[in-house]
Amino acid sequence: MKIVITYIFTLVAGIAFSQENFSGKEILRKATAAAGGNTWQQPATLQLNGNARWTPYGKTDPSESIYFDTYKMYRIFPVENNAAHSANGKIRFDAKYGDSLYLQLIYDGKTTLNYLSDKAKPYQKYFSWSNNFGFSIIRFADRDSFQIQRLTDDQVEGHQVFIVQITDPKKMVTTFSIDQKTFLIRGVAFKTDIGYHHRIYSDFEKLKPVGGEGFFMQPKRLRIYFDGIKWMDIRWEKNVVNGKIADQIFAK
Repeated sequence: MKIVITYIFTLVAGIAFSQENFSGKEILRKATAAAGGNTWQQPATLQLNGNARWTPYGKTDPSESIYFDTYKMYRIFPVENNAAHSANGKIRFDAKYGDSLYLQLIYDGKTTLNYLSDKAKPYQKYFSWSNNFGFSIIRFADRDSFQIQRLTDDQVEGHQVFIVQITDPKKMVTTFSIDQKTFLIRGVAFKTDIGYHHRIYSDFEKLKPVGGEGFFMQPKRLRIYFDGIKWMDIRWEKNVVNGKIADQIFAK
C-alpha cells in the first residue's frame, strides 16, 4: 500500500511539475487542440443566435437595462490577422427587444455600417470595434511575428487557469485565461480607450462543422466587463460553424 501511495504521489507531483513548466506557446498549442485543432483555428464562418442582458455601467434599472430576446452574430473569419483590436474579416451583430432594433453593427470587410437606436447612441464608444475585438488573435499567435509570454497562474470561476499574454506585430497586447485541466479558454482581457475589457466564457458545447470533420468548441455563455463591472451577459443557444453566409448579410 505504501508503495502504491508513493507511486501515485510521485505521478501527481510529476504532472504538476510538468504543468508548471509549460511555456506560453505550449499552453496555446494545447488550447488549440482542446478547442478543435485546425477546425477551430481556421474556421470559415460562425453564426451565433441567442439572447442577452445589457446592463450599462452595471445598472439594473429598467430604464437603462435591456433584455435582448434576439441577439445574433454572423462572422466570416479572416485568413490573416496581425492586429488584435481592429475589425477584420466580416462581422455583424443584431440586438433586438421585441420588435425594436436596439443596434446593428456591421463590418463588410472594408467599411463599418452601423445602426444605433436613440437608446444605444449614448453608448456608441462601447460598441466600437477597437474596444471589443481581441479574441480571434489567439488563432494566429503561433506565427513567428507574435510574442508569447506566460504570466502568473490564476483562477476563473474556481477553475485553475494559465495566464498567457499575446503581443501581436502591431504591439497590441491581449491576455488569455486557459483552463489547466481542460485547456478550454475561459477568459480574455485587454486595455481599451474606455477601460479594461475582460470576458468570461463558460458552458461549452462541441459543434460539428457543416459539411466537415472534427469539432469546434463554442462557449454558450459570455459575460463582458469594463473595469470589473458587468455590461453584458450573453447566452448563445443556436450555433453553427462553417455554414454558408450570404454577402447580403453584411449589407446595411
